[in-house]
Amino acid sequence: MRVFLLALLFCCQLLTAAAANVPLMPVRDLRAGMQGIGKTVISGDTIETFNVEILGVNGSEAMGYNIFVRLYGDLIEKTGGVAQGMSGSPVYVDGRLVGAVAFGKTFNDPHYCFLTPIGKMLPLLDEPRELPADWIPKGTALMAGGFTEYGMEYLQEKLQPFGLTAVNSGGTGASSDKPLEPGSSVGVALMQGDMTLGALGTVTWTDDSGKILAFGHPFMQRGSSNFFMNKVWVLGVVPNLQSSYKVGNLGEAIGSITQDRASGIGGVVGKQPASIPMFVTVNDSSRGQANSMRMRLIDDEQLVPSMVDAAVVNTVSKTVDRNGGGTAKLHFTITGVDSKKEMLTIDRENMYYSNDALLKNLDAELTEAVTILMQNKFEPVQIYGINVEAEVSNAVQVAEILNVRTKNAKVKPGDKVAVDVTMKPYRGEEFTKTVYFKVPKDHPGGKLALNVRGGSSMAWAIELLRKQQSEGVPAAKKKETRHKLSDYIKSVNTADKNNELIIDVAMGQMQPPNPEAAANDAGLAGMLQGSPFKQKYPFDFIIDGESEIVLTVDK
Repeated sequence: MRVFLLALLFCCQLLTAAAANVPLMPVRDLRAGMQGIGKTVISGDTIETFNVEILGVNGSEAMGYNIFVRLYGDLIEKTGGVAQGMSGSPVYVDGRLVGAVAFGKTFNDPHYCFLTPIGKMLPLLDEPRELPADWIPKGTALMAGGFTEYGMEYLQEKLQPFGLTAVNSGGTGASSDKPLEPGSSVGVALMQGDMTLGALGTVTWTDDSGKILAFGHPFMQRGSSNFFMNKVWVLGVVPNLQSSYKVGNLGEAIGSITQDRASGIGGVVGKQPASIPMFVTVNDSSRGQANSMRMRLIDDEQLVPSMVDAAVVNTVSKTVDRNGGGTAKLHFTITGVDSKKEMLTIDRENMYYSNDALLKNLDAELTEAVTILMQNKFEPVQIYGINVEAEVSNAVQVAEILNVRTKNAKVKPGDKVAVDVTMKPYRGEEFTKTVYFKVPKDHPGGKLALNVRGGSSMAWAIELLRKQQSEGVPAAKKKETRHKLSDYIKSVNTADKNNELIIDVAMGQMQPPNPEAAANDAGLAGMLQGSPFKQKYPFDFIIDGESEIVLTVDK
Protein backbone atom coordinates (compact mmCIF):
# COMPACT_ATOMS: atom_id res chain seq x y z
CA MET A 1 0.00 0.00 0.00
CA ARG A 2 2.84 2.43 0.89
CA VAL A 3 4.55 1.79 -2.44
CA PHE A 4 1.25 2.37 -4.24
CA LEU A 5 0.69 5.72 -2.45
CA LEU A 6 4.21 6.88 -3.25
CA ALA A 7 3.73 5.93 -6.88
CA LEU A 8 0.41 7.78 -6.94
CA LEU A 9 2.00 10.90 -5.42
CA PHE A 10 4.81 10.90 -7.95
CA CYS A 11 2.33 10.41 -10.82
CA CYS A 12 0.39 13.46 -9.57
CA GLN A 13 3.62 15.45 -9.56
CA LEU A 14 4.40 14.28 -13.09
CA LEU A 15 0.96 15.40 -14.24
CA THR A 16 1.54 18.81 -12.62
CA ALA A 17 4.94 19.10 -14.25
CA ALA A 18 3.53 17.95 -17.57
CA ALA A 19 1.18 20.92 -17.48
CA ALA A 20 4.32 23.07 -17.47
CA ASN A 21 6.01 20.88 -20.11
CA VAL A 22 8.91 20.10 -17.78
CA PRO A 23 10.15 16.50 -17.45
CA LEU A 24 11.36 15.62 -13.95
CA MET A 25 14.27 13.58 -12.65
CA PRO A 26 13.51 11.99 -9.28
CA VAL A 27 16.22 11.67 -6.63
CA ARG A 28 16.46 7.88 -7.10
CA ASP A 29 17.74 8.37 -10.66
CA LEU A 30 20.64 10.59 -9.66
CA ARG A 31 24.22 9.30 -9.66
CA ALA A 32 27.45 10.90 -8.53
CA GLY A 33 29.33 12.38 -11.45
CA MET A 34 26.26 13.34 -13.50
CA GLN A 35 26.64 16.67 -15.29
CA GLY A 36 23.92 19.28 -15.69
CA ILE A 37 23.19 22.97 -16.08
CA GLY A 38 21.55 25.60 -13.92
CA LYS A 39 19.79 28.82 -14.89
CA THR A 40 19.87 32.23 -13.23
CA VAL A 41 20.15 35.97 -13.87
CA ILE A 42 23.21 37.97 -12.79
CA SER A 43 22.57 41.12 -14.83
CA GLY A 44 19.35 42.73 -16.01
CA ASP A 45 16.78 40.08 -16.92
CA THR A 46 18.89 37.84 -19.16
CA ILE A 47 18.84 34.19 -18.10
CA GLU A 48 22.29 32.59 -18.23
CA THR A 49 23.50 29.07 -17.55
CA PHE A 50 26.16 27.57 -15.29
CA ASN A 51 27.56 24.05 -14.98
CA VAL A 52 26.56 21.61 -12.25
CA GLU A 53 28.11 18.34 -11.11
CA ILE A 54 26.04 15.95 -8.98
CA LEU A 55 28.18 14.82 -6.02
CA GLY A 56 25.62 12.78 -4.13
CA VAL A 57 22.36 12.63 -2.19
CA ASN A 58 21.87 12.63 1.58
CA GLY A 59 18.85 12.49 3.87
CA SER A 60 16.02 10.01 4.12
CA GLU A 61 12.54 9.52 2.74
CA ALA A 62 11.05 10.36 6.12
CA MET A 63 12.89 13.66 6.55
CA GLY A 64 13.48 14.49 2.91
CA TYR A 65 16.50 14.40 0.63
CA ASN A 66 19.10 17.02 -0.26
CA ILE A 67 21.27 16.89 -3.37
CA PHE A 68 24.92 17.87 -2.93
CA VAL A 69 26.43 19.56 -6.00
CA ARG A 70 29.41 21.51 -7.29
CA LEU A 71 28.83 24.59 -9.43
CA TYR A 72 31.43 25.70 -11.98
CA GLY A 73 31.92 27.56 -15.25
CA ASP A 74 32.37 31.18 -16.35
CA LEU A 75 29.20 32.48 -14.69
CA ILE A 76 30.13 30.96 -11.33
CA GLU A 77 33.57 32.53 -11.53
CA LYS A 78 31.95 35.92 -12.17
CA THR A 79 29.70 35.59 -9.12
CA GLY A 80 32.44 34.18 -6.89
CA GLY A 81 30.44 31.02 -6.35
CA VAL A 82 26.84 30.49 -5.39
CA ALA A 83 25.36 33.83 -4.30
CA GLN A 84 22.32 34.94 -2.35
CA GLY A 85 19.63 35.54 -4.91
CA MET A 86 20.56 32.39 -6.85
CA SER A 87 18.31 30.41 -4.52
CA GLY A 88 15.66 28.71 -6.60
CA SER A 89 17.87 28.48 -9.69
CA PRO A 90 16.61 25.38 -11.54
CA VAL A 91 19.12 22.60 -12.24
CA TYR A 92 18.62 20.18 -15.15
CA VAL A 93 20.32 16.89 -15.95
CA ASP A 94 19.76 15.50 -19.45
CA GLY A 95 17.01 18.10 -19.92
CA ARG A 96 15.09 16.89 -16.85
CA LEU A 97 14.43 19.19 -13.87
CA VAL A 98 16.29 17.92 -10.80
CA GLY A 99 15.74 20.66 -8.23
CA ALA A 100 16.64 24.16 -7.07
CA VAL A 101 19.78 25.76 -5.64
CA ALA A 102 18.98 26.21 -1.97
CA PHE A 103 21.68 25.94 0.68
CA GLY A 104 25.37 26.80 0.93
CA LYS A 105 27.83 26.88 3.80
CA THR A 106 29.23 30.13 5.19
CA PHE A 107 32.97 30.71 4.86
CA ASN A 108 33.42 27.45 2.91
CA ASP A 109 34.17 27.01 -0.77
CA PRO A 110 31.17 28.78 -2.41
CA HIS A 111 31.26 26.41 -5.41
CA TYR A 112 29.47 23.76 -3.32
CA CYS A 113 25.84 23.83 -2.26
CA PHE A 114 22.69 21.75 -1.79
CA LEU A 115 19.70 21.48 -4.10
CA THR A 116 16.13 21.01 -2.93
CA PRO A 117 14.64 18.16 -5.04
CA ILE A 118 11.80 19.30 -7.30
CA GLY A 119 9.69 16.45 -5.89
CA LYS A 120 9.74 18.28 -2.55
CA MET A 121 8.78 21.62 -4.07
CA LEU A 122 5.83 20.68 -6.26
CA PRO A 123 3.48 19.91 -3.36
CA LEU A 124 5.24 22.46 -1.11
CA LEU A 125 5.27 19.98 1.74
CA ASP A 126 5.66 21.55 5.15
CA GLU A 127 7.14 18.64 7.05
CA PRO A 128 10.28 19.55 9.02
CA ARG A 129 13.62 19.37 7.26
CA GLU A 130 16.69 19.18 9.42
CA LEU A 131 19.88 20.89 8.32
CA PRO A 132 23.14 21.49 10.21
CA ALA A 133 23.03 24.85 11.97
CA ASP A 134 25.81 26.35 9.83
CA TRP A 135 24.09 25.60 6.51
CA ILE A 136 22.07 28.68 5.65
CA PRO A 137 19.47 29.44 2.97
CA LYS A 138 21.11 31.22 0.03
CA GLY A 139 19.00 34.35 -0.10
CA THR A 140 17.74 35.14 3.42
CA ALA A 141 19.13 38.70 3.51
CA LEU A 142 16.55 41.34 2.62
CA MET A 143 17.21 44.19 0.23
CA ALA A 144 16.16 47.60 1.56
CA GLY A 145 15.67 50.51 -0.81
CA GLY A 146 15.10 54.18 0.03
CA PHE A 147 16.70 53.99 3.50
CA THR A 148 19.25 56.40 4.95
CA GLU A 149 22.30 55.12 6.81
CA TYR A 150 20.59 55.77 10.13
CA GLY A 151 17.33 54.33 8.79
CA MET A 152 19.18 51.13 7.90
CA GLU A 153 20.67 50.82 11.38
CA TYR A 154 17.23 51.25 12.90
CA LEU A 155 15.68 48.79 10.44
CA GLN A 156 18.26 46.18 11.44
CA GLU A 157 17.20 46.58 15.08
CA LYS A 158 13.55 46.05 14.11
CA LEU A 159 14.32 42.96 12.01
CA GLN A 160 16.57 41.26 14.56
CA PRO A 161 13.74 39.67 16.61
CA PHE A 162 12.50 37.97 13.41
CA GLY A 163 15.94 36.53 12.60
CA LEU A 164 16.18 38.74 9.50
CA THR A 165 18.95 40.98 8.19
CA ALA A 166 18.97 43.59 5.44
CA VAL A 167 21.44 45.18 3.08
CA ASN A 168 21.01 48.70 1.74
CA SER A 169 20.86 47.86 -1.93
CA GLY A 170 18.48 48.08 -4.80
CA GLY A 171 15.18 49.88 -4.61
CA THR A 172 12.49 50.80 -7.05
CA GLY A 173 13.49 51.42 -10.65
CA ALA A 174 13.74 49.57 -13.92
CA SER A 175 12.41 46.05 -13.85
CA SER A 176 12.02 43.24 -16.34
CA ASP A 177 9.07 43.25 -18.72
CA LYS A 178 9.54 39.58 -19.58
CA PRO A 179 7.18 36.89 -18.24
CA LEU A 180 8.56 34.73 -15.46
CA GLU A 181 10.15 31.44 -16.48
CA PRO A 182 12.56 28.99 -14.84
CA GLY A 183 15.79 30.89 -14.20
CA SER A 184 14.12 34.34 -14.02
CA SER A 185 14.76 36.52 -11.00
CA VAL A 186 11.73 37.09 -8.79
CA GLY A 187 11.19 39.27 -5.74
CA VAL A 188 9.31 38.65 -2.52
CA ALA A 189 8.47 41.96 -0.83
CA LEU A 190 7.19 43.01 2.59
CA MET A 191 7.08 46.71 1.69
CA GLN A 192 6.96 48.49 -1.64
CA GLY A 193 6.73 52.06 -2.84
CA ASP A 194 9.13 54.89 -1.99
CA MET A 195 10.72 52.46 0.45
CA THR A 196 11.16 48.80 -0.41
CA LEU A 197 11.97 45.75 1.66
CA GLY A 198 12.19 42.32 0.12
CA ALA A 199 14.37 39.49 -1.11
CA LEU A 200 15.61 38.29 -4.47
CA GLY A 201 15.44 34.70 -5.59
CA THR A 202 15.15 32.63 -8.71
CA VAL A 203 12.15 30.94 -10.30
CA THR A 204 12.45 27.16 -10.34
CA TRP A 205 9.23 26.15 -12.09
CA THR A 206 6.21 27.72 -13.77
CA ASP A 207 3.04 26.52 -15.45
CA ASP A 208 0.62 27.94 -18.01
CA SER A 209 -1.80 29.23 -15.35
CA GLY A 210 0.75 31.60 -13.78
CA LYS A 211 1.74 29.46 -10.80
CA ILE A 212 5.41 29.54 -9.80
CA LEU A 213 7.80 27.79 -7.43
CA ALA A 214 11.00 29.51 -6.31
CA PHE A 215 13.82 29.79 -3.74
CA GLY A 216 14.15 26.08 -2.87
CA HIS A 217 14.08 27.06 0.81
CA PRO A 218 11.73 29.05 3.03
CA PHE A 219 11.61 32.84 2.98
CA MET A 220 10.27 33.20 6.54
CA GLN A 221 8.49 29.82 6.69
CA ARG A 222 5.11 31.40 7.40
CA GLY A 223 3.19 28.55 5.74
CA SER A 224 0.15 30.10 4.11
CA SER A 225 1.49 33.57 3.43
CA ASN A 226 0.66 37.00 2.11
CA PHE A 227 3.68 38.53 0.33
CA PHE A 228 4.08 40.66 -2.78
CA MET A 229 5.49 38.86 -5.82
CA ASN A 230 7.65 41.37 -7.70
CA LYS A 231 9.44 41.67 -10.98
CA VAL A 232 13.19 42.23 -10.64
CA TRP A 233 16.03 43.89 -12.50
CA VAL A 234 19.41 42.53 -11.37
CA LEU A 235 22.14 45.17 -11.14
CA GLY A 236 24.97 42.75 -10.36
CA VAL A 237 26.54 40.43 -7.82
CA VAL A 238 28.52 41.77 -4.85
CA PRO A 239 31.42 39.56 -3.65
CA ASN A 240 31.43 38.95 0.10
CA LEU A 241 33.67 36.89 2.39
CA GLN A 242 30.66 35.21 3.98
CA SER A 243 28.46 34.89 0.91
CA SER A 244 28.16 36.88 -2.32
CA TYR A 245 24.75 38.37 -3.01
CA LYS A 246 22.77 39.79 -5.89
CA VAL A 247 21.78 43.45 -5.93
CA GLY A 248 18.72 44.54 -7.86
CA ASN A 249 15.61 46.64 -8.15
CA LEU A 250 12.30 45.33 -6.91
CA GLY A 251 9.86 46.33 -9.61
CA GLU A 252 6.10 46.33 -9.74
CA ALA A 253 4.07 43.74 -7.86
CA ILE A 254 2.72 41.19 -10.33
CA GLY A 255 1.08 38.70 -8.00
CA SER A 256 1.08 37.03 -4.61
CA ILE A 257 3.36 34.61 -2.79
CA THR A 258 0.83 32.41 -1.04
CA GLN A 259 3.00 29.57 0.31
CA ASP A 260 6.21 29.85 2.32
CA ARG A 261 7.30 26.38 3.31
CA ALA A 262 10.44 24.43 4.15
CA SER A 263 10.91 23.34 0.54
CA GLY A 264 10.42 26.74 -1.08
CA ILE A 265 7.90 29.43 -1.86
CA GLY A 266 4.94 29.29 -4.21
CA GLY A 267 2.57 31.83 -5.64
CA VAL A 268 0.55 32.95 -8.60
CA VAL A 269 0.87 35.80 -11.06
CA GLY A 270 -2.19 38.04 -11.12
CA LYS A 271 -4.09 38.92 -7.96
CA GLN A 272 -2.02 40.91 -5.49
CA PRO A 273 -2.08 40.27 -1.72
CA ALA A 274 -3.99 42.30 0.85
CA SER A 275 -1.86 45.27 1.91
CA ILE A 276 -1.92 48.41 4.05
CA PRO A 277 -1.32 51.81 2.42
CA MET A 278 0.84 54.18 4.46
CA PHE A 279 1.69 57.85 3.90
CA VAL A 280 4.31 59.73 5.92
CA THR A 281 5.05 63.44 5.62
CA VAL A 282 7.76 65.22 7.61
CA ASN A 283 8.57 68.92 7.94
CA ASP A 284 11.83 70.12 9.48
CA SER A 285 10.95 73.65 10.62
CA SER A 286 14.57 74.38 11.55
CA ARG A 287 15.86 73.77 8.01
CA GLY A 288 12.78 74.52 5.95
CA GLN A 289 12.90 71.02 4.48
CA ALA A 290 10.00 68.64 3.86
CA ASN A 291 9.64 65.09 2.57
CA SER A 292 6.85 62.61 2.04
CA MET A 293 6.91 58.87 1.41
CA ARG A 294 4.20 56.49 0.21
CA MET A 295 4.37 52.74 0.60
CA ARG A 296 2.27 49.61 0.93
CA LEU A 297 2.89 47.07 3.67
CA ILE A 298 1.94 43.41 3.62
CA ASP A 299 -0.92 42.70 6.03
CA ASP A 300 1.04 40.72 8.63
CA GLU A 301 0.17 41.26 12.29
CA GLN A 302 3.68 40.46 13.53
CA LEU A 303 5.67 42.47 10.98
CA VAL A 304 3.51 45.56 10.42
CA PRO A 305 4.33 47.39 13.72
CA SER A 306 8.07 47.10 13.09
CA MET A 307 7.75 48.16 9.44
CA VAL A 308 5.62 51.18 10.39
CA ASP A 309 8.19 52.16 13.03
CA ALA A 310 11.10 51.82 10.59
CA ALA A 311 9.28 53.73 7.83
CA VAL A 312 8.55 56.75 10.06
CA VAL A 313 12.03 56.90 11.57
CA ASN A 314 13.61 56.62 8.11
CA THR A 315 11.45 59.41 6.65
CA VAL A 316 12.32 61.72 9.55
CA SER A 317 16.01 60.78 9.23
CA LYS A 318 15.96 61.62 5.52
CA THR A 319 14.31 65.00 6.20
CA VAL A 320 16.33 66.29 9.15
CA ASP A 321 19.63 64.75 7.95
CA ARG A 322 21.07 64.60 11.47
CA ASN A 323 21.04 62.61 14.67
CA GLY A 324 20.70 63.96 18.19
CA GLY A 325 18.02 65.75 20.13
CA GLY A 326 15.15 68.09 19.46
CA THR A 327 11.38 68.43 19.61
CA ALA A 328 8.78 66.78 17.42
CA LYS A 329 5.04 66.99 17.01
CA LEU A 330 3.52 63.79 15.63
CA HIS A 331 -0.05 63.35 14.39
CA PHE A 332 -1.19 59.94 13.16
CA THR A 333 -4.47 58.46 12.01
CA ILE A 334 -5.14 54.74 11.64
CA THR A 335 -8.41 53.64 10.07
CA GLY A 336 -9.86 50.18 9.67
CA VAL A 337 -12.77 47.90 10.41
CA ASP A 338 -13.40 45.26 13.04
CA SER A 339 -14.77 41.75 12.54
CA LYS A 340 -18.28 43.20 12.15
CA LYS A 341 -17.07 45.66 9.48
CA GLU A 342 -17.63 48.58 11.84
CA MET A 343 -15.21 51.49 11.45
CA LEU A 344 -12.32 51.86 13.89
CA THR A 345 -10.24 55.02 14.08
CA ILE A 346 -7.22 55.94 16.15
CA ASP A 347 -6.48 59.65 15.89
CA ARG A 348 -3.64 60.84 18.07
CA GLU A 349 -1.38 63.90 18.30
CA ASN A 350 1.42 64.47 20.78
CA MET A 351 4.73 66.26 21.27
CA TYR A 352 8.03 64.62 22.16
CA TYR A 353 11.44 65.82 23.26
CA SER A 354 14.78 64.08 23.60
CA ASN A 355 18.16 65.64 24.24
CA ASP A 356 20.08 62.96 22.35
CA ALA A 357 17.88 60.39 20.54
CA LEU A 358 14.77 62.05 19.15
CA LEU A 359 14.48 59.72 16.13
CA LYS A 360 14.18 56.64 18.33
CA ASN A 361 11.56 58.16 20.62
CA LEU A 362 9.16 60.13 18.46
CA ASP A 363 6.86 57.33 17.23
CA ALA A 364 6.61 55.01 20.24
CA GLU A 365 2.89 55.76 20.60
CA LEU A 366 2.26 55.10 16.91
CA THR A 367 4.02 51.73 17.10
CA GLU A 368 2.04 50.85 20.21
CA ALA A 369 -1.26 51.83 18.58
CA VAL A 370 -0.54 49.68 15.50
CA THR A 371 0.40 46.78 17.76
CA ILE A 372 -2.86 47.17 19.70
CA LEU A 373 -4.86 46.90 16.48
CA MET A 374 -2.85 44.17 14.77
CA GLN A 375 -2.23 41.92 17.78
CA ASN A 376 -5.25 42.54 20.00
CA LYS A 377 -6.74 39.52 21.78
CA PHE A 378 -10.37 40.32 20.97
CA GLU A 379 -10.94 40.14 17.22
CA PRO A 380 -9.22 40.45 13.83
CA VAL A 381 -8.87 43.96 12.45
CA GLN A 382 -8.44 45.05 8.84
CA ILE A 383 -6.45 48.28 8.58
CA TYR A 384 -7.40 50.49 5.64
CA GLY A 385 -4.67 53.08 5.98
CA ILE A 386 -2.03 54.74 8.14
CA ASN A 387 -1.30 58.46 7.80
CA VAL A 388 1.52 60.14 9.73
CA GLU A 389 2.45 63.84 9.91
CA ALA A 390 5.57 64.93 11.77
CA GLU A 391 6.98 68.38 12.45
CA VAL A 392 10.53 68.34 13.77
CA SER A 393 12.74 71.07 15.19
CA ASN A 394 16.15 71.18 16.84
CA ALA A 395 14.73 73.67 19.36
CA VAL A 396 14.00 72.66 22.95
CA GLN A 397 10.26 73.33 23.25
CA VAL A 398 9.94 72.39 26.91
CA ALA A 399 8.69 74.34 29.93
CA GLU A 400 8.92 73.42 33.62
CA ILE A 401 6.28 74.06 36.26
CA LEU A 402 7.80 76.34 38.92
CA ASN A 403 4.88 77.28 41.13
CA VAL A 404 1.12 76.68 41.55
CA ARG A 405 -1.16 78.87 43.66
CA THR A 406 -4.78 79.97 44.01
CA LYS A 407 -6.38 83.04 45.51
CA ASN A 408 -9.42 81.07 46.69
CA ALA A 409 -8.28 78.25 48.94
CA LYS A 410 -11.72 78.01 50.53
CA VAL A 411 -14.34 76.76 48.08
CA LYS A 412 -17.72 75.07 47.87
CA PRO A 413 -18.79 71.96 45.91
CA GLY A 414 -19.31 72.87 42.25
CA ASP A 415 -17.16 76.04 42.41
CA LYS A 416 -14.85 76.92 39.50
CA VAL A 417 -11.46 77.62 41.02
CA ALA A 418 -8.85 79.79 39.27
CA VAL A 419 -5.36 78.26 39.50
CA ASP A 420 -2.26 80.31 38.58
CA VAL A 421 0.55 78.16 37.19
CA THR A 422 4.01 79.67 36.73
CA MET A 423 6.19 77.99 34.12
CA LYS A 424 9.66 78.60 32.71
CA PRO A 425 10.51 77.62 29.13
CA TYR A 426 13.98 76.35 28.35
CA ARG A 427 16.29 79.38 28.26
CA GLY A 428 13.22 81.64 28.27
CA GLU A 429 11.43 84.02 30.59
CA GLU A 430 9.03 82.56 33.12
CA PHE A 431 5.34 83.33 32.74
CA THR A 432 2.06 82.65 34.56
CA LYS A 433 -1.04 81.10 33.05
CA THR A 434 -4.43 80.93 34.77
CA VAL A 435 -6.40 77.71 34.36
CA TYR A 436 -9.52 76.46 36.13
CA PHE A 437 -10.67 73.44 38.08
CA LYS A 438 -14.29 72.61 38.91
CA VAL A 439 -14.74 71.23 42.42
CA PRO A 440 -16.75 67.96 42.37
CA LYS A 441 -20.39 68.64 43.23
CA ASP A 442 -20.58 65.61 45.51
CA HIS A 443 -17.46 66.41 47.55
CA PRO A 444 -18.25 65.60 51.22
CA GLY A 445 -16.35 68.61 52.53
CA GLY A 446 -12.95 69.04 54.12
CA LYS A 447 -9.52 68.98 52.48
CA LEU A 448 -9.20 68.50 48.69
CA ALA A 449 -5.68 68.01 47.35
CA LEU A 450 -5.16 68.81 43.67
CA ASN A 451 -2.25 67.56 41.58
CA VAL A 452 -1.08 69.96 38.85
CA ARG A 453 1.35 68.40 36.39
CA GLY A 454 2.58 68.38 32.86
CA GLY A 455 1.77 65.43 30.64
CA SER A 456 5.45 64.56 30.19
CA SER A 457 6.02 64.33 33.95
CA MET A 458 4.40 60.88 33.85
CA ALA A 459 6.60 59.56 31.03
CA TRP A 460 8.59 57.40 33.46
CA ALA A 461 5.37 55.83 34.76
CA ILE A 462 4.06 55.13 31.27
CA GLU A 463 7.34 53.48 30.32
CA LEU A 464 7.30 51.38 33.50
CA LEU A 465 3.73 50.26 32.82
CA ARG A 466 4.62 49.23 29.25
CA LYS A 467 7.63 47.32 30.51
CA GLN A 468 5.56 45.53 33.13
CA GLN A 469 2.97 44.53 30.55
CA SER A 470 5.55 43.32 28.01
CA GLU A 471 7.33 41.24 30.66
CA GLY A 472 4.11 39.80 32.05
CA VAL A 473 4.38 41.59 35.38
CA PRO A 474 0.99 42.56 36.88
CA ALA A 475 0.47 46.26 36.30
CA ALA A 476 -0.86 46.95 39.81
CA LYS A 477 -4.42 46.40 38.74
CA LYS A 478 -6.50 43.65 40.28
CA LYS A 479 -9.15 43.33 37.66
CA GLU A 480 -9.15 44.12 33.94
CA THR A 481 -11.94 46.56 33.22
CA ARG A 482 -11.48 46.82 29.44
CA HIS A 483 -13.48 44.11 27.77
CA LYS A 484 -13.59 45.33 24.16
CA LEU A 485 -11.18 46.49 21.51
CA SER A 486 -13.03 49.81 21.42
CA ASP A 487 -12.02 50.38 25.06
CA TYR A 488 -8.35 50.15 24.11
CA ILE A 489 -8.85 52.45 21.14
CA LYS A 490 -10.58 54.99 23.35
CA SER A 491 -7.72 54.85 25.85
CA VAL A 492 -5.23 55.66 23.08
CA ASN A 493 -7.31 58.52 21.68
CA THR A 494 -7.88 60.14 25.09
CA ALA A 495 -4.52 59.50 26.76
CA ASP A 496 -2.75 62.48 28.32
CA LYS A 497 -0.42 64.42 26.02
CA ASN A 498 3.06 65.70 26.82
CA ASN A 499 2.03 69.25 25.89
CA GLU A 500 -0.98 69.33 28.23
CA LEU A 501 -1.26 70.91 31.66
CA ILE A 502 -3.32 68.53 33.78
CA ILE A 503 -5.23 69.29 36.97
CA ASP A 504 -6.73 66.38 38.84
CA VAL A 505 -7.78 65.19 42.25
CA ALA A 506 -4.72 63.73 43.97
CA MET A 507 -4.49 59.97 44.45
CA GLY A 508 -6.44 58.74 47.45
CA GLN A 509 -9.01 61.56 47.26
CA MET A 510 -12.67 61.08 46.31
CA GLN A 511 -12.46 57.27 46.12
CA PRO A 512 -15.52 55.51 44.65
CA PRO A 513 -17.79 53.98 47.26
CA ASN A 514 -17.59 50.58 45.53
CA PRO A 515 -14.52 48.70 46.92
CA GLU A 516 -14.09 46.74 43.68
CA ALA A 517 -14.07 49.95 41.63
CA ALA A 518 -11.55 51.44 44.05
CA ALA A 519 -9.31 48.40 43.57
CA ASN A 520 -9.56 48.78 39.81
CA ASP A 521 -8.46 52.43 40.00
CA ALA A 522 -5.61 51.75 42.40
CA GLY A 523 -1.96 51.58 41.51
CA LEU A 524 0.03 52.76 38.52
CA ALA A 525 -2.61 52.12 35.86
CA GLY A 526 -5.20 54.06 37.84
CA MET A 527 -2.75 56.91 38.39
CA LEU A 528 -2.20 57.19 34.64
CA GLN A 529 -5.91 57.14 33.90
CA GLY A 530 -6.75 59.72 36.54
CA SER A 531 -10.08 60.53 38.10
CA PRO A 532 -13.37 61.47 36.38
CA PHE A 533 -12.70 65.08 37.46
CA LYS A 534 -9.43 65.49 35.54
CA GLN A 535 -9.17 68.61 33.37
CA LYS A 536 -6.61 69.30 30.60
CA TYR A 537 -5.20 72.44 28.98
CA PRO A 538 -3.10 72.17 25.78
CA PHE A 539 0.03 74.28 25.10
CA ASP A 540 2.47 74.62 22.20
CA PHE A 541 5.31 73.14 24.22
CA ILE A 542 5.99 70.10 26.37
CA ILE A 543 5.24 70.63 30.06
CA ASP A 544 7.37 68.98 32.72
CA GLY A 545 7.14 68.90 36.50
CA GLU A 546 4.29 68.79 38.99
CA SER A 547 3.04 70.49 42.11
CA GLU A 548 0.17 70.21 44.56
CA ILE A 549 -2.25 72.62 46.17
CA VAL A 550 -4.78 71.93 48.93
CA LEU A 551 -8.27 73.44 48.99
CA THR A 552 -10.73 73.50 51.84
CA VAL A 553 -14.22 72.53 50.73
CA ASP A 554 -16.96 74.09 52.85
CA LYS A 555 -19.98 71.78 52.72
